[in-house]
Amino acid sequence: VDRRQRQMCIRDRFKSAYQQEIKLRPDVKGTYRVKLTKNVRLTPLSYHRNIFHMEMDTSDTGLKYEIGDALGVYGHNDPVEVDEFLRWYKLNPSDIVSINRDGQTEMRRLDQLFTQVLDIFGRPTTRFYEALAEHAKDPTEKQSLLFLLTPEGKPAYQNKIAETVTYADVLREFPSAHPPPNVLIEMIPPIKARHYSIASSMKIHPNSVHLLVVVHDWVTPSGKTRIGQCTRYLASLDPSQNVYLTVSVVPSILKLPPKHEMPVVMAGLGTGMAPFRAFIEERAYYKSIGEKVGPMILYFGSRHRAEEYLYGEELEAYHQDGLLTGLKLAFSRDQEQKVYIQNKIGEDGNLLWNLMMKNEGYFYLCGPTWPVGDIQDAMVKAFCENGGMNSPEASKAVKELKHLERYVLEVY
Repeated sequence: VDRRQRQMCIRDRFKSAYQQEIKLRPDVKGTYRVKLTKNVRLTPLSYHRNIFHMEMDTSDTGLKYEIGDALGVYGHNDPVEVDEFLRWYKLNPSDIVSINRDGQTEMRRLDQLFTQVLDIFGRPTTRFYEALAEHAKDPTEKQSLLFLLTPEGKPAYQNKIAETVTYADVLREFPSAHPPPNVLIEMIPPIKARHYSIASSMKIHPNSVHLLVVVHDWVTPSGKTRIGQCTRYLASLDPSQNVYLTVSVVPSILKLPPKHEMPVVMAGLGTGMAPFRAFIEERAYYKSIGEKVGPMILYFGSRHRAEEYLYGEELEAYHQDGLLTGLKLAFSRDQEQKVYIQNKIGEDGNLLWNLMMKNEGYFYLCGPTWPVGDIQDAMVKAFCENGGMNSPEASKAVKELKHLERYVLEVY
């Protein structure tokens, strides 16, 4: 039986918890229950990066979002791993437990609780190690747990962080420390929402919210491959299985200019494209109802055109239509000499000067932090060469744009 079949068997054991409960996370306030309608991988199966597009139905939920907002998604743990852990801990996954939260009592099955609510595969806090030591029956294990909290034990503690050691890993490492189930439940914090920039406009999709997500994976110093809890969960979801998610709306600093005719310059790397798809859709809507919209320039960067030209057909169509007045692409690994979006920005000094300083344009960057310095240098150079400024004056001008919220960075 493969892993997916095992997951389905386990989910069937508590079908009501997965499919019929009105609210999947009653312990969290300000959330919505939305139905998954689409989950499509955008990169080839043969490609090492799994980037996918998701759509969720928001009909009759009351969920509203603004351009630039993010969606907080409450992921689930892998039900197979949860089942294995509970059985190792000598617990019956189908047992019912009572939980008191905020003065309210909830009844939950253990497998549902550890799959949907408790962050058992998250990173332990120092408080957890200290609390677990109190339950250790083996003196050596107790001493080892407390050692991690001392100055001398800091390197060992830091190594556990680097190795992405989880609550479950620690419990397995120190088996004599075996808190009773009701105590363990209190020791493990709830799963927190992961935030993803919304990749759609409600003007175009009034009953839907879209996300662009990449599976977050990494290799620890010892060579173990780890996968982010929420992105693994989202990538595994099948819309045909009647899947609902618990989500919340999170405000963002990414907002379109107050006037539709103001120029917009967007720089997106990889899944940093998400909010700019929403920007473009919003402007497309206003253009479709006859309103005048300003220039839109998109600098998009990724590794390979054939594998990671995200929403490429849509972008080409918007460019052909004239809504995207500039589509500047940088696929860093497609040629011998790497080309990044900061290189493309550097080639457009006169364009940037005109849009940003003569026409009150807005510049946005979304993606990883590493190109921030180079992009600012390219902007400073553009102002020097085309605006007659010296370097300190150009740097001051960029700083002023930031103050006016016309040079906006959302990086991670």
